[in-house]
Amino acid sequence: MAIFNTLANNPQLTLLILLVVISLIALVTSLVSLLLERQASQLLLQRLSDLGYQLLEQREDYKQIEKHQVLAAKHQRSTDRVLQDIYGLIDTNNQKLDRIKDQSSSNGALSTEVPSQNNYEQAIRMAKDGIPGEKIQHLCGLTEGEVTLILDLHQ
Repeated sequence: MAIFNTLANNPQLTLLILLVVISLIALVTSLVSLLLERQASQLLLQRLSDLGYQLLEQREDYKQIEKHQVLAAKHQRSTDRVLQDIYGLIDTNNQKLDRIKDQSSSNGALSTEVPSQNNYEQAIRMAKDGIPGEKIQHLCGLTEGEVTLILDLHQ
């Protein structure tokens, strides 16, 4: 109670204490604000660092994708060349077949007997085994043109 009496009698002391209390409250508030701002700043720095790492990972992924695209393009070009070679062989064989047909029809030697699928399969096996064309022709009952074509395709 004596303190209240002293404060009541001395308004300057009351004002001084009030100012000290207000100053302390302002100081504590400022310190709390600074602490919260520092934490927010650290969180932002961490987030920025995480985004930097993610960016680096995405760059690496992009580089890998580019490498795969280059490889895919090389494979595509290689496949295109192989297909062109195959189409060339098909055209060549079609031309040979046309010549064989023309030779057969001009000689009037079209056979009425058509060899069976087994004859062709046997002729292909024989061609792969390196048996001469005349022997294949004789054993399988095929024309010289058919045997030539089989040898061209399967030797």
